Amino acid sequence: MSFLPYENFTITTNLDSEEVKRILADVIEPPKTFRNSWSSASRSHKLYEGKIYDDSFQISRIIHTRNSFLPIIKGKISPQVIGCSINITMKLHIFVLIFMGYWLSMTGSIGVGFLLALLSDSRMGIAGLMPLGMFVFGCLLCIIPFKIEAKKSKEFLYKLFSA
Repeated sequence: MSFLPYENFTITTNLDSEEVKRILADVIEPPKTFRNSWSSASRSHKLYEGKIYDDSFQISRIIHTRNSFLPIIKGKISPQVIGCSINITMKLHIFVLIFMGYWLSMTGSIGVGFLLALLSDSRMGIAGLMPLGMFVFGCLLCIIPFKIEAKKSKEFLYKLFSA
């Protein structure tokens, strides 16, 4: 199990690439900039939003809550002798990666500095470990929601293309 917000796997199916795109088109809708979640009309939508290209797609699950750690799912459809294979990559949005990289580098470097200071001078106190706690919290805040959503999408995609 990887402890990074990243998943990569391949689904092999007996369906040809046109059938895969047709099945995928049935469960995705075009992306919307704003999606109001308070009206009942907004609940009548497909499960995913995104785009299908010639031999690839990019989708994400439609949810009615805020989750910055929702995976962006990119797939590449490759025809084979019988059926096709779909190579799928799930990762975080680039802005979330940049923010979390900044957050973790700052809290991690400050935390290591405080830890070294605490080891050399015990008068500093245990409160100096707070930046390391923030680092661990940031890691868990990023990884756990991503892995939960990635698991849901992975199971859904396996079922979708299992024909």
